[in-house]
Amino acid sequence: MIEADGTAASLTEIVSGINESSRLVEEIAASSEQQSDGITRIDSGVNQVAEVVQQNSATAEESAAVSEEMNSQAHVLEDLVSKFKLKQNEMYYELPARVS
Repeated sequence: MIEADGTAASLTEIVSGINESSRLVEEIAASSEQQSDGITRIDSGVNQVAEVVQQNSATAEESAAVSEEMNSQAHVLEDLVSKFKLKQNEMYYELPARVS
C-alpha cells in the first residue's frame, strides 16, 4: 500500500499543478484580451488624430489660398482707388501711388 499511497500523492500533486497551470493560462488569456482592447482603443484614437490632422491641413491650405486671393484683390482695389482724385479746397489731389 505504500506504493499506492505514493502514487496517489504524486497524482494529487500533478492534478494540483495542472489546476494551477490552467488558472495561470486563464489569467494570461484575460490579460491578453485586456491588452487587445487597449490596443484597439489606442488605434482608434490615433486614427481620429490622423483624421483631424488631415482636416486641419486641408483647412490651412484653403485658408492660404483664400488669403492669397484676398491679397491680390486688395492690390487691385488699391490700384483702382489710387486713380480717384479728391476735391479739397477747390484743388484736386491725386491719391499717392500704392506703396509695396
